[in-house]
Amino acid sequence: MLFLARSPSLTTPLDRYATCAAIRCLIAYAEGLEDCHIDVAAIEGAIVLSGMASNDEARQRAIAIAAEYAGTRIVSSIALRADRGPSSHPQIELSNSPAPSGQTAAPKTPKETS
Repeated sequence: MLFLARSPSLTTPLDRYATCAAIRCLIAYAEGLEDCHIDVAAIEGAIVLSGMASNDEARQRAIAIAAEYAGTRIVSSIALRADRGPSSHPQIELSNSPAPSGQTAAPKTPKETS
Protein backbone atom coordinates (compact mmCIF):
# COMPACT_ATOMS: atom_id res chain seq x y z
CA MET A 1 0.00 0.00 0.00
CA LEU A 2 1.39 3.39 -0.96
CA PHE A 3 0.95 6.19 1.58
CA LEU A 4 2.09 9.77 1.77
CA ALA A 5 4.62 10.85 4.36
CA ARG A 6 3.33 10.24 7.84
CA SER A 7 2.54 13.22 10.08
CA PRO A 8 4.95 13.24 13.02
CA SER A 9 2.37 14.18 15.64
CA LEU A 10 -1.12 15.46 16.31
CA THR A 11 0.04 18.32 18.52
CA THR A 12 -1.00 21.33 16.48
CA PRO A 13 -4.40 22.02 14.91
CA LEU A 14 -2.78 22.00 11.45
CA ASP A 15 -1.24 18.57 12.12
CA ARG A 16 -4.60 17.21 13.25
CA TYR A 17 -6.42 18.71 10.27
CA ALA A 18 -3.85 17.48 7.74
CA THR A 19 -3.74 13.98 9.22
CA CYS A 20 -7.54 13.66 9.25
CA ALA A 21 -7.81 14.96 5.69
CA ALA A 22 -5.15 12.54 4.46
CA ILE A 23 -6.79 9.55 6.16
CA ARG A 24 -10.21 10.61 4.84
CA CYS A 25 -8.81 10.64 1.29
CA LEU A 26 -7.02 7.33 1.69
CA ILE A 27 -10.20 5.66 2.94
CA ALA A 28 -12.39 7.30 0.30
CA TYR A 29 -10.23 6.00 -2.55
CA ALA A 30 -9.34 2.60 -1.12
CA GLU A 31 -10.51 -0.41 -3.07
CA GLY A 32 -13.42 -2.12 -1.35
CA LEU A 33 -14.49 0.94 0.65
CA GLU A 34 -16.56 2.61 -2.07
CA ASP A 35 -19.87 2.00 -0.26
CA CYS A 36 -18.60 3.19 3.13
CA HIS A 37 -19.30 6.56 4.70
CA ILE A 38 -16.53 7.06 7.25
CA ASP A 39 -15.63 10.30 9.00
CA VAL A 40 -12.24 10.93 10.59
CA ALA A 41 -11.50 13.18 13.57
CA ALA A 42 -8.52 13.74 15.87
CA ILE A 43 -9.58 13.84 19.52
CA GLU A 44 -7.18 13.93 22.48
CA GLY A 45 -4.26 12.50 20.50
CA ALA A 46 -6.24 9.66 18.92
CA ILE A 47 -7.77 9.23 15.49
CA VAL A 48 -11.50 8.56 15.77
CA LEU A 49 -13.31 6.81 12.91
CA SER A 50 -17.10 6.93 12.78
CA GLY A 51 -19.84 6.27 10.24
CA MET A 52 -21.05 3.26 8.29
CA ALA A 53 -19.25 0.36 6.60
CA SER A 54 -20.79 -2.16 4.25
CA ASN A 55 -19.25 -5.16 6.08
CA ASP A 56 -16.74 -6.11 8.76
CA GLU A 57 -13.92 -6.55 6.24
CA ALA A 58 -14.41 -2.95 5.04
CA ARG A 59 -14.46 -1.70 8.64
CA GLN A 60 -11.20 -3.53 9.44
CA ARG A 61 -9.59 -2.20 6.26
CA ALA A 62 -10.48 1.40 7.15
CA ILE A 63 -9.02 0.93 10.65
CA ALA A 64 -5.83 -0.57 9.20
CA ILE A 65 -5.42 2.33 6.75
CA ALA A 66 -5.82 4.89 9.54
CA ALA A 67 -3.43 3.03 11.86
CA GLU A 68 -0.76 2.64 9.21
CA TYR A 69 -0.88 6.29 8.22
CA ALA A 70 -1.30 7.98 11.60
CA GLY A 71 0.89 5.72 13.72
CA THR A 72 -1.18 6.60 16.78
CA ARG A 73 -4.13 5.19 18.70
CA ILE A 74 -7.24 4.51 16.60
CA VAL A 75 -10.73 4.59 18.10
CA SER A 76 -13.45 3.13 15.91
CA SER A 77 -17.18 3.57 16.21
CA ILE A 78 -17.88 2.44 12.64
CA ALA A 79 -21.24 0.71 12.45
CA LEU A 80 -22.10 -2.02 9.97
CA ARG A 81 -24.86 -1.31 7.51
CA ALA A 82 -27.69 -3.80 7.96
CA ASP A 83 -28.51 -5.88 4.91
CA ARG A 84 -32.06 -4.85 4.11
CA GLY A 85 -32.54 -7.02 1.05
CA PRO A 86 -33.68 -5.98 -2.42
CA SER A 87 -37.25 -5.06 -1.43
CA SER A 88 -36.23 -2.01 0.60
CA HIS A 89 -34.03 -0.54 -2.12
CA PRO A 90 -36.38 0.73 -4.81
CA GLN A 91 -35.03 0.43 -8.32
CA ILE A 92 -35.27 3.49 -10.53
CA GLU A 93 -35.39 2.54 -14.15
CA LEU A 94 -34.44 5.05 -16.82
CA SER A 95 -35.86 4.73 -20.28
CA ASN A 96 -35.10 6.52 -23.52
CA SER A 97 -38.48 5.67 -25.01
CA PRO A 98 -41.13 8.42 -25.38
CA ALA A 99 -44.05 8.67 -22.98
CA PRO A 100 -47.01 6.39 -23.81
CA SER A 101 -49.65 7.95 -26.04
CA GLY A 102 -52.17 10.06 -24.19
CA GLN A 103 -49.58 11.03 -21.55
CA THR A 104 -47.13 13.87 -21.66
CA ALA A 105 -43.78 14.26 -20.01
CA ALA A 106 -44.76 17.56 -18.40
CA PRO A 107 -48.25 18.71 -17.44
CA LYS A 108 -49.77 21.48 -19.52
CA THR A 109 -50.96 24.67 -17.89
CA PRO A 110 -54.75 25.00 -17.97
CA LYS A 111 -56.12 27.70 -20.29
CA GLU A 112 -58.34 30.39 -18.90
CA THR A 113 -61.92 30.45 -20.09
CA SER A 114 -64.15 33.49 -20.14
